[in-house]
Amino acid sequence: MPYTINRLTRAAFASRGTMALEQKKINGLLVDHAPGDGQKLLFVHGASAGSWNWETFLHHFAGLGYDCYAMNLRGHPPNPELDNLGALSLNDYAADVRGVIAELGGEPVLIGHSMGGAIAQMVATDTPLKALVMASSAPVAGVKFQNPPFNIWFLLHIFKSLPAMIRKKPLKPGFKVSKSAVLNRVEAERQRAVFDKMVPESAVAGVEVLKGEVSADLTGSSIPRLVISGTDDHTSVIAMEREIAQQQGADLIELQGHGHMFMLEPGWEQCAEKLHEWFRAKGI
Repeated sequence: MPYTINRLTRAAFASRGTMALEQKKINGLLVDHAPGDGQKLLFVHGASAGSWNWETFLHHFAGLGYDCYAMNLRGHPPNPELDNLGALSLNDYAADVRGVIAELGGEPVLIGHSMGGAIAQMVATDTPLKALVMASSAPVAGVKFQNPPFNIWFLLHIFKSLPAMIRKKPLKPGFKVSKSAVLNRVEAERQRAVFDKMVPESAVAGVEVLKGEVSADLTGSSIPRLVISGTDDHTSVIAMEREIAQQQGADLIELQGHGHMFMLEPGWEQCAEKLHEWFRAKGI
């Protein structure tokens, strides 16, 4: 199907000598595109994030010949703000992903990070895919969300978020909890810059993740599946990732010493290469 294209060519990573990304409007959503002649890869960001989360991997895999897309879920910049952001569900976000895949055509490799990993699992139940990659993934029903290492800032964030959850309002964690739970392996001098890109997220979607309210049964699916996660992830802890891999019949790659944002951390290139090795093993 044809794209509706908004060619706002962004000079992302230009200072590093990499090609600019194209920004396209697909299914009414803004999607970053790093073109290649090979297999389509569709990257989905997690809570409070955006396509920027995947820029390093977009350039890396486009350089290997893959046709790479990183979408922005509805209500997440540079898409327009939504008055009902706080009430959006994981099913709403899954519909976004299905719509983008329908317009892209073919069977992409779907790669979802954190909350995007749960969304990707949901999409994989009813959408033809070349492969499914769950990166530092949130769980679906059947795997309990495991508490991260004790963190007073995380506990305070949950307490402060209760009113927003009850009223179905958007919420965003503060810098201290993000620094320890999400950015713990990002270089200290870059943590604030990454945090400043983060945006409010749907309280409803967050509760659905924490309570395991959505299901994604992949029993009997022939789609190649992978869980890839850091061993020092303080949000999607590695013990939970192992359970997700077992639940979904997926291969598992443990990234030693990496945290939740492994694609933004020192050594991300080695993480990308481990994923590429898995692709090659699966003939992708």
